[in-house]
Amino acid sequence: MAQSVLVPPGPDSFRFFTRESLAAIEQRIAEEKAKRPKQERKDEDDENGPKPNSDLEAGKSLPFIYGDIPPEMVSVPLEDLDPFYINKKVSS
Repeated sequence: MAQSVLVPPGPDSFRFFTRESLAAIEQRIAEEKAKRPKQERKDEDDENGPKPNSDLEAGKSLPFIYGDIPPEMVSVPLEDLDPFYINKKVSS
C-alpha cells in the first residue's frame, strides 16, 4: 500500500485532496495505532523520529524537481507532497 502512496518527486506528485484521500489517511492512522504497543503511544513526539521536509514548508517556493503545478490544480486542495504527513491529520 505504501508504494502506491509514495510517488517520486515530479509533476505526477500532484493529486487532488478528496474525501477518499482523507479516508485513506484516517485508515493509515488507525493501522499504525493498532500496530504500536500501548506504552509507545505516550512518546509520539520523538525527537529522533522522522521530521517534515524543510524544502516543502509553507511559504517556500516548490523545489524545481516537482515541476510546475498543472493549471487545473492551482487554488484547489491538494494532497501533501511531504511523505512525513502521509499518516497525519493537521489543521491550519
